[in-house]
Amino acid sequence: MDDRKRRFGSGIVGFLVMILSLSFWGAGCSGCQNPSTVSAPASQVDVILSVSDISETPSDGKVLVVMQFQQNGTVVQLASDASTSCNGVALTYNGLVFGNAGRVPLVAAGGTYAFTHIRSGVTTNVSITVPPRPVFSPPTVDGATITRTGSLTIHYVAGTGVAVFGGASDGTHDLNNSQPDNGTFTGLNVSGFNAGPGTLSIQRELQFPVTGTGFHSATERFYITKTAAVTWQ
Repeated sequence: MDDRKRRFGSGIVGFLVMILSLSFWGAGCSGCQNPSTVSAPASQVDVILSVSDISETPSDGKVLVVMQFQQNGTVVQLASDASTSCNGVALTYNGLVFGNAGRVPLVAAGGTYAFTHIRSGVTTNVSITVPPRPVFSPPTVDGATITRTGSLTIHYVAGTGVAVFGGASDGTHDLNNSQPDNGTFTGLNVSGFNAGPGTLSIQRELQFPVTGTGFHSATERFYITKTAAVTWQ
């Protein structure tokens, strides 16, 4: 397993925290200290809007959303003269993801997450549309019986994601590194799983620029997951 996964946790939630945190390191971290606090209008900051829809039925009915801000390629923290929200839920700074975060009620495919930034009486809005969930393909479909192997391939309908993450579980979780969104996720080692009920999962990462906003630039990053119930043999 990748060393970064060990540090952040091997489950999907831990892996997503790792990805969002790596946005901070990848963008530059000014000597790897906490982000600088800036007081600036939306037009002077870049924003990454992240939605982590990792379950069709989350226990609290909500998803994690994050607004991460940058200036000149470096992650920054907004000063207290700015406020942010998504679908009416206030987003506050969270050091784990180096951005303003919160849990927002789950929105179905085709709906929208509306992000809002307010400063000095100026409101800047950006909405992103919820994509459809990944679709499994035979033989790895819901209800299938799957042989426990050292190199399982999950079949699914290819999409336009920048990456997919495949998972398998028998009560413990095995999450591989990212692979291309080409219709097959290969190399899952499930040979040590117990026989009986389990799950497969495909998580798609989508990333697009969002144009026509009041920000200096805006990028959408959406993580959406589909799970299938299977039986290990």
